[in-house]
Amino acid sequence: MLRQIVLMLIFTASLLFGQGVPLLAQQTSPPDSAQQIIVRVDGASCPFCAFGLEKRLGHLEGVADVRLEMKAGKVIITLQKGATVSEQALRQAVEEAGFTPREISFLPSG
Repeated sequence: MLRQIVLMLIFTASLLFGQGVPLLAQQTSPPDSAQQIIVRVDGASCPFCAFGLEKRLGHLEGVADVRLEMKAGKVIITLQKGATVSEQALRQAVEEAGFTPREISFLPSG
């Protein structure tokens, strides 16, 4: 039993640190004329939780890129050219990921 628990912990850690951290640290420049959205989020304090939030927001239609800055407590979302996402959809996705959405800022392209 103890062996199974240890193996599960090792497996979980390898998934967490093997895949989650590089995605969080990925620095991509937004495509030309893409709109960016900044969402202030409370409660994003661990890489595993942050990965879940990025994944949830990344599944919204029209989203090209999602980056979380944990220390700043904000998510930067880049939309595909011509795409739109409603504030309600963003708030719902953040809440479904288990976080509290705060201020949402839509930054125009250009």
